[in-house]
Amino acid sequence: MILTNSLIVFLSFCAMEFAANFTHRYIMHGFMWFFHEDHHRPHKGFFEKNDIFFLIFAVPSACFIYFGLSRYFYALAAVGFGILLYGIAYFLVHEVLIHRRFTWLDK
Repeated sequence: MILTNSLIVFLSFCAMEFAANFTHRYIMHGFMWFFHEDHHRPHKGFFEKNDIFFLIFAVPSACFIYFGLSRYFYALAAVGFGILLYGIAYFLVHEVLIHRRFTWLDK
């Protein structure tokens, strides 16, 4: 069971790359451009409207983890953990390393 759930976490993590790419290309640069636009432009302040997309991915992840663990449906929780791990990796690589969102790290 541990091996199966680990595989589900890994596959969910990998599938998120395709989901994120699709979402970025067709949704963020489509009908939700209003929220994503500030991510591509210089702006003041720490938060961006683009941060709403964090919730779009975090809420299903948290729900999958909660309902999967509370109902002993561990495969569902594993999907949630895969999404969570992808979100952490995306944040660290894209926001921290690429976009330098945390300027205090440059010092």
